[in-house]
Amino acid sequence: MKKRRVINEIIQLLYPDDIKCIVCGREIHPNRYGLCSECKLDINVNYCIRCGRHKVGMGDHCDECSQTPVYFDEARSAVNYDTVAKDVVHRLKYGGARYLVKPITQFMLDVLLLSDWSVDCVTFVPMHKKRERKRGYNQAKLIAFELCDHIDAPCYALLEKSAETVNQAKLDRTERLENLNGAFKATGDMPERILLVDDVMTTGATLNECARTLKKAGAKTVYALTFASVPERPLLDTPQTDIALFRR
Repeated sequence: MKKRRVINEIIQLLYPDDIKCIVCGREIHPNRYGLCSECKLDINVNYCIRCGRHKVGMGDHCDECSQTPVYFDEARSAVNYDTVAKDVVHRLKYGGARYLVKPITQFMLDVLLLSDWSVDCVTFVPMHKKRERKRGYNQAKLIAFELCDHIDAPCYALLEKSAETVNQAKLDRTERLENLNGAFKATGDMPERILLVDDVMTTGATLNECARTLKKAGAKTVYALTFASVPERPLLDTPQTDIALFRR
């Protein structure tokens, strides 16, 4: 009798009856959130477990990660690429506002400290030399070196952009993939576990191609961290965070 009771308890634990949403009480199928589909969307936990972007639907992955081979192991972003974040990134990239590197990095550091990633080094998405000379700096490189001032990992330039490509923002998903094919080249000795840094993730095509290049050169694990990412759809009623403090 005791053995049967234990077996029944195990079955109930694995396949429980009468599971309800922890918010609204609606009956649901068991899931890792304990939420029904409507409440899951309402509290904004509907994110892709691979790239970290907010997404449409109840699956684990966004369309980009479902339809395209993904070479980075995980990616996360500090904020959504909304109106304020766009302004911050635009001023850093095109307005010479290098002072924004420190607060941007702090947001990213908060995300990194909550992750369980273990890395040997940090690297960054490179710019073509011609474009970097014109701008005067690579904002991803500045962020990566600032990040390494706060963590126990060195920053290495492990990638070069060997081809000058069309601006990704002007292309659709298929064109983005074709545009970046063979655009990056790995340099130097390749550590096993790498944190890849950039300012913004849109579709993830750039990070993906960089990760593919790093792994082809010998990296075993590549994590990607960006300041902002473009959601799979616009989020309603997104609260304005302390990012507003960047305005001045």
